Amino acid sequence: MSLATRYLDFETLHYHFGYTSDEVIYHVLDNVEDAKKICFPTLKHVCHSCTLGKMYQYSFSENSTYSSMPLELIHSDLLELPILFYSKYKWVITFLDNYFSYCNIAFLHKKSEAAEVVKSIFQMWSNTTSHPMKRLHTDNGGEYVTSELQFFLREQEIIYEISTPHVCQQNGCAEQLNHTLLEKA
Repeated sequence: MSLATRYLDFETLHYHFGYTSDEVIYHVLDNVEDAKKICFPTLKHVCHSCTLGKMYQYSFSENSTYSSMPLELIHSDLLELPILFYSKYKWVITFLDNYFSYCNIAFLHKKSEAAEVVKSIFQMWSNTTSHPMKRLHTDNGGEYVTSELQFFLREQEIIYEISTPHVCQQNGCAEQLNHTLLEKA
């Protein structure tokens, strides 16, 4: 009994070949006798087990709170670069406007420079736009809870929101931006 007569459907071949890619299964057409009898799907095959195996974690429900105007909600996070830049930068601080998905980044030598950068970015945005900043959402990083930065946020009447510790999904927009920056770099 040949391979093609024993396993006539694509799902079974995918399973028996150890959840291999579609390209490997299609390669069977060229190398196995009577493989033309295999029922190949017309659409791209999506295996539920493969999808779950490639996920980092189960997905969370959609966030229903979106901003209704520019600069109403700013997501921010600090990202450590995997290698030291030629100019000795080790950190990147990211800012993401929830309304436009506009991103701004700044390079830092030390984490302690974060408060000054936040203040300068926010002052630049307030000078160049007619919209006031309403909320800043970050993780519970120590670079954001300095007394200098907290005083600045209170003075500018910006509400400071923090994520629950060790739940990076609550600051998912900034975390996804960091992931994208690392992947593209």
